[in-house]
Order: sequence, then C-alpha cells, then structure tokens
Amino acid sequence: MKKVTKKVKAAVGEGEAAARQKSYYDAIKIAVANGAKPPIRMQAQPVSILDDAREIIYGDREKTYGSPDKNLVAIAGYWSNHILTRFGVHHAITGSDVCIMMTLLKAARLGNDITHRDSLVDAVGYLALLERIQK
Repeated sequence: MKKVTKKVKAAVGEGEAAARQKSYYDAIKIAVANGAKPPIRMQAQPVSILDDAREIIYGDREKTYGSPDKNLVAIAGYWSNHILTRFGVHHAITGSDVCIMMTLLKAARLGNDITHRDSLVDAVGYLALLERIQK
C-alpha cells in the first residue's frame, strides 16, 4: 500500500510542478506578445555565463532573498556565531567574506566537473555580488 501512496503523491507533485511551469511560460508568452523582452534564458541565442549570472542576481534571487547586502550580512552573522560557538573564536565575518567563501565553494565543486554550468554561473554571481555590495 505504501508504494501506491508514494506513486500517487509523486504524480500529484509532478502535476502541480508542471502546472506552475506551464503558467510561468504562459505568462511570459503573454508579456512578450505585449512587447516585453523575454528572459535571457528563453532567447534563441546561446546565453553567456555572465548574462545568466546577471539575470539571477538581479532577478530571481533578489526577489526571493531580498537585498544582497542585507542577506549576505545575515549569513555572515550566522557563520560568525557558528565559529564562536564551535571553536570559541570570535571573528566577525563580513558580507564580502561570504561572497569570497561561496566562490571558493563553487571552485571546489568545479574541481569535480569543470563543465558544470550552474557552478560556473554561481561563482561568477558571487563575484558580481562582491562588487555590488562594495559600492
């Protein structure tokens, strides 16, 4: 009985995800028909990693997580508290430190697969955020 339940739940979840995806593309089609420019990822020509990163840090991520400087400072606070609790060392990590360390994380992941586009885009995105928060 559990297998049937899991399959039913999976099918329902896939249906909901497909419906959300379809409505997203439908909304884009309507916007484009009314003169809006489609998102970079939907344009016919190949997208550069820089364009992809720009779209993410100024679009989806900012809408989801808010202002990058505030979000990175919050992350830095959590990391600083973890270091203090875990090692008894007080060191104030900054938003810039977070950008650099996340870029290093992505570089380490690229060591496993240098062609992994998401890691490349994310690494470029964190470096762009570093510049952005220092302005």
